[in-house]
Amino acid sequence: MIVAAAGLVVVVAIVVVGIVVLGPSSAPSRPLGPAPIGSHGYDVSWPQCSGLTAGTVPPGRPPYVLLGLTHGDGLEVNPCLDAQLAWARQNGVRVGAYLVVSYPNAALRTAIADRFTSACNGSSRCLLRKAGSAQAQVAVSLLHGDGLTVPRLWLDVEVGNSVPWSPRVTRNIAVLRGAVEGLRAADESVGVYTTPAMWTQITRGWRLAVPNWLPSGDGRPHHAARLCRATATGGVTWLVQYTKTLDSDLTCPVLAAIPGKPGPLWAYRSLTLGAGSSGAAVRAVQQRVAAPVTGSYLSATVSAVKTWQSENHLPVTGTVSPQDWRAMGADQKVGGRPLQLARFASSP
Repeated sequence: MIVAAAGLVVVVAIVVVGIVVLGPSSAPSRPLGPAPIGSHGYDVSWPQCSGLTAGTVPPGRPPYVLLGLTHGDGLEVNPCLDAQLAWARQNGVRVGAYLVVSYPNAALRTAIADRFTSACNGSSRCLLRKAGSAQAQVAVSLLHGDGLTVPRLWLDVEVGNSVPWSPRVTRNIAVLRGAVEGLRAADESVGVYTTPAMWTQITRGWRLAVPNWLPSGDGRPHHAARLCRATATGGVTWLVQYTKTLDSDLTCPVLAAIPGKPGPLWAYRSLTLGAGSSGAAVRAVQQRVAAPVTGSYLSATVSAVKTWQSENHLPVTGTVSPQDWRAMGADQKVGGRPLQLARFASSP
């Protein structure tokens, strides 16, 4: 357990020592694996550890894994984080990350008060925000120490932590505000893992418009998928979780791939055009090859097509074949997007 005994500077210094022990993995990274639509991944942390080794890891080569950086009072480091990260790198698994946020323990409250009472003018809420920010700084320091960059850090907000949340929700909200501010000050995007019931108990429904990651509490993926339409904090739900041997996660429709639509040349992709042709397809060719746009395939168009074919290392014929249309992008669709895993997980 990492305990703050003096100022916030001491807290950070102790964490840095922890990072040196863990150290960035020197294992070679494997290229990233496939990411199918409706992507299924996992989240692992200290419960899966076997001492400092990774212990239980997901089977195969999942599209992504979310690693827990801290646990308990929000200052305890996942003891096998380095080993879990090494497993992800060796298997080409995209990595996201989360940190546990907790009401500050007595040692942290004392440390924060010693360091910031003057700056906070004795405001208890200000001091609690500083405590939340300190927990965020621990997680960010762990990321940097392991040479890891993630698109988003998730705040794990639950009841049952080693330090109970305050019955005064305004105090709890101050801690959470501080954690959000601490991550954003480090240029980290924020999401929240919680349940609607826990969030209500801890914050009495405080609205925080960030992505949600919601657990279903059972092992049925279709139950979890229904939660994509729910919210705990007021934000859109990106991920849902169900639990079997390991905690398993599913991406929600907001992250789904969107197929593209046929582009402007799609209808012409099988045509062959040459001298004497006319119409809309000819005008489209003339626009692409910088010929006068007349709609009639005359000698100026033949010359411009030959020049374009030469510049694009295609057979110089002066006619436009399906091969030429493909080179113009006629068989490509536009406006789509791939599955949006990159919004919360990245190459480790």
